Amino acid sequence: MKKSIMAFLMLSISFGSVQAQTKQTATDLPNISVIGNFLGTHTKNETSFDVKEIEFSFQHYLYPSVKADIFAALHKEDSGERHFELEEGYITFSDLLGVIIPDSDLNLGIGALVGKKLLNVGKINPLHPEQRDFVNRPIVIRQFLGEEEGLSPEGAQLSYLLPFDFFSQLEMGYWTASSHEEEIGEEHEESSIEYSNRIFNTRLWNSFTIDNSKELEVGFSYVIGNVGAAIDTDKQTIYGMDITYTHELSTNQELKFQSELYQALYGDDGEERASQSGGFLSGFMKLNDYYQTGIRYGFLGKHGDEGLVTNQWSILLTRQLTDTSKFKIQYNTGENVDNTLSAQFIFGMGPHSHVLQ
Repeated sequence: MKKSIMAFLMLSISFGSVQAQTKQTATDLPNISVIGNFLGTHTKNETSFDVKEIEFSFQHYLYPSVKADIFAALHKEDSGERHFELEEGYITFSDLLGVIIPDSDLNLGIGALVGKKLLNVGKINPLHPEQRDFVNRPIVIRQFLGEEEGLSPEGAQLSYLLPFDFFSQLEMGYWTASSHEEEIGEEHEESSIEYSNRIFNTRLWNSFTIDNSKELEVGFSYVIGNVGAAIDTDKQTIYGMDITYTHELSTNQELKFQSELYQALYGDDGEERASQSGGFLSGFMKLNDYYQTGIRYGFLGKHGDEGLVTNQWSILLTRQLTDTSKFKIQYNTGENVDNTLSAQFIFGMGPHSHVLQ
């Protein structure tokens, strides 16, 4: 009951603030958006339809180089219960030195971020459902970084723009993780990695412009979970590499290939650590202003000598209805996974809806 009241109050504040924007200056109120995620699934044993998530975003510049981003959402869990929670809430300092020394003309390329943030590991984990090409997350991401919402700890991150001729950014973060365990559910019988205590991560992100229509991105990620543990068997370690190639074929056609590979070392319930590898390769094509299609292959190896080798094929068709709404149909099949047909409708209202374009 308490959570329902909180959700109602948040909704009331949102619409009240939107009305108030006509009476106050633009700098007095944040940009407010609402994203809806409706999801229907069908398997051999079950058919369901859910209002999976209603997300509220509040975004505002506090200073020319300081921005606040708040994302809260009302989720429907597998149990049928709804929970209102903070997905992300962070402050970004794009020019840290300029904030500390306002009159300085020197820009060292150092930025900072503080708060609760989806961890920058690869390209998929930082994305919300409306930003993803496919309906669900790859099985390796679900296993290593959490089931639905991804790994989102609280802490701080520093970033440094390296002085190269191409875009290259180094990030390092130190975070506090909540201790919980998420179930993979029907697609995998094992539980995902459980993070506790402190998390350290670093990521090197590079982007190379091949020409006006082609771009290549290469990233390297490293994560240590429970970094303060006295013995290594209590830690979780992940190495990752991601590659994204984008080719703009015309003004309304685009081709994108994306791949992420991971190697993890962790133990379950105090057991000795064992390695596990996984990854995915996807191709996604925007055919025109109305239709997109994609195919993805993902795999997850055994955890040491235990478990099963899992692989999954995903075939996707997307119908873009408007700039801020789209309908997706996806079929998943593979080895040691259930054949699943998913239908998803995502819509948005407000400035944050541009991610649906």
